[in-house]
Amino acid sequence: MGDRGRQSAAALTVITPEFGARPKPPTSLLPAQAARWKTIVASEPALFFRTAAAQALLTAYCQHADTAAILAAEIDSCDPAWLKMDEGLSRYSQLLILREREVRAAASLLVKLRLTNQSRYTPGAAGTAGRKTSSFKKPWDFGG
Repeated sequence: MGDRGRQSAAALTVITPEFGARPKPPTSLLPAQAARWKTIVASEPALFFRTAAAQALLTAYCQHADTAAILAAEIDSCDPAWLKMDEGLSRYSQLLILREREVRAAASLLVKLRLTNQSRYTPGAAGTAGRKTSSFKKPWDFGG
């Protein structure tokens, strides 16, 4: 139960966060990056990203993942005929190097945030989870 009566001016100036409120994306993120942030934050428990450190890592991940997506689109738009010219091949090679760098950085941040299965499960637990979700029938289940 709350306090009775009117609240003081000092009490009204204190902002209390909602219990279990999910963090909003930073205003510095681009719309695609903010959408990625919201998707990831919604997929985890409400307090998973409560620290400033976790939010900073998530911000960096969203930026790296967006840059990797932009580079992938650029790679996909390359005309195979360009690869026959030195300049086109050099540009294509440079795009592949840049995309790999961004993907590695993004993957590293996912591990640091403990968002990958590898960082959440021990090898034994991962094997058990994999067996439980397998859609393949066992050889003895076919009947013969």
